Amino acid sequence: MLFDYMTLQIIWWAIILLVLILYATTAGCDFGVTIIMPFMSKHKGFKENDVERRLALNTIAPTWDGNQTWIVIGGGALFGIWPAVYGTIFSGLYPALLLVLFTFFLRPPGFDYRSKLDGDGWRKFWDWSLFISSFIPVLIFGLVLGALFHGLPFYHDDFLLRSVYAGNAFASVFSPFAILCALLALSMVLMHACLHLNRRLAGELGLRFRRLSNLFILINLLLVTIGLIMLAYVIPGMIITDTPASLAFNTQVDVVTGGWLHNYALHPWMWLAPVLCYVMLLLAAITKEKNETIAYWCSALAITAILCSAAFALFPFVVPSNWVGAGGFGSQSLTIWNVSASEYSLMGMLYITFAFMVLIVVYKFWGFSAAWRGKSKLDKSDLEQNNHTFY
Repeated sequence: MLFDYMTLQIIWWAIILLVLILYATTAGCDFGVTIIMPFMSKHKGFKENDVERRLALNTIAPTWDGNQTWIVIGGGALFGIWPAVYGTIFSGLYPALLLVLFTFFLRPPGFDYRSKLDGDGWRKFWDWSLFISSFIPVLIFGLVLGALFHGLPFYHDDFLLRSVYAGNAFASVFSPFAILCALLALSMVLMHACLHLNRRLAGELGLRFRRLSNLFILINLLLVTIGLIMLAYVIPGMIITDTPASLAFNTQVDVVTGGWLHNYALHPWMWLAPVLCYVMLLLAAITKEKNETIAYWCSALAITAILCSAAFALFPFVVPSNWVGAGGFGSQSLTIWNVSASEYSLMGMLYITFAFMVLIVVYKFWGFSAAWRGKSKLDKSDLEQNNHTFY
């Protein structure tokens, strides 16, 4: 074996985190644009607003569907690498995940059919369909991430060999911190979209989104600060007291206020992630006028930093449990130590995943560069020249 079992478990934790980051920074931008679209109503007439909406939509048109690759990889990796996590999440949160899936069905026809007819009602319908297909998934993803810090009400049944929920898992995702995370997720994708449109739209329209990005940057700074305060002084966090070799589905856990920052106390270098988030948000605000590209990448790095901050806080937990059993609160939690597939499975999947990840990343870079080769911004003349081929 190239790596020992514990190293493979950590490597796969990092790979899953990387996939989530790639999805959030690519598809997140697409979500943000389609959330904004129905509210692009500066002009009195729908036709003038429609031109601007089409320009915004076509900045993400070449790559929006390819960006969904990452969520497919993430789901497949959960099934193969952390099967207990896959079963626990999909069984307990089935209503939420089905809602995400059904809203995703609106995206392909929303992009392809929106501009096929000229009617105002037709185009408004698809604008709101694209809004729903973006707003609801981002909201649910944020709620689920925030709910992990409170835990889900499940335990491992030794007879059925699966997780069983002792309460309504979907209702348990609605907590103050989960709602905060949902609002942060929405604000992050909207900031990312504004800085993308500032980068890709020429003239006054791009300037409008540059100004709008200031609002979302400020909201993000505020929400990140509130979140850190809640993690430090309000929310009870779990600390594993066993060694990894002895862990099973009855993990010994201490629950203390501020426990989710325990990893940061053990490894101070982890503070680089939240600090980087603040720095990138401020840099995005400073550079968005003189260098739109740097501002956009600062936004992407801010999203990366906030996801890394959450992952560092939760590690090694994947899906914490708030069920109180014989082993105490949190003893049934799923961690990377007790949910990973066998050593041979992890190693074999690593070879395959590495090859495909390299291929996908190279292809994505080529796709982005090819889509914008020769012209970095869109304006109304592009829409006039490509009226029948643009979305």
